[in-house]
Amino acid sequence: MGTMILKRFNGIEKFKLLESRAYVVRRADEAIMMWFETETDSQAIMSVDDTANFARNPNAEITVYLDKLILKEFGIRTFELSQGYNEENRDLDARLYYFEHQDVNENLIKLEYRGNGVFFLQWSGTTIDISYYDDSKPKTILEIEGDFLLEDYTSWE
Repeated sequence: MGTMILKRFNGIEKFKLLESRAYVVRRADEAIMMWFETETDSQAIMSVDDTANFARNPNAEITVYLDKLILKEFGIRTFELSQGYNEENRDLDARLYYFEHQDVNENLIKLEYRGNGVFFLQWSGTTIDISYYDDSKPKTILEIEGDFLLEDYTSWE
């Protein structure tokens, strides 16, 4: 359960999170890559005029990097990610998909491990407006809050 909110120049769009998952892999350099993906319901809780007639279900993904991961020691952690595009990996570490994929910048992430593979995520960031890709409108603020389930969490306890 949770929500995705888009604070746009012309109002607020709000969606219910439908599927929210977390994944973890150990990279070749021994760093741990952890990412959180979510999909939303296509029926918006709140919408604005320029998107109200579109049945869209935006999705988003954020990646954080850890030196180690022991779930019982995780507690609450915060992360900052200034740029959504990772030059080193040539990939998006923070992205939103509405009509197209777009990077999310100025990311603030708060993670709390609640046990049994469940993480509570609070994430905010900024991106270009989802209807005006020419950057002619003020930045959109993305806010996501909800529970994310880590599959196969027992191997990280």
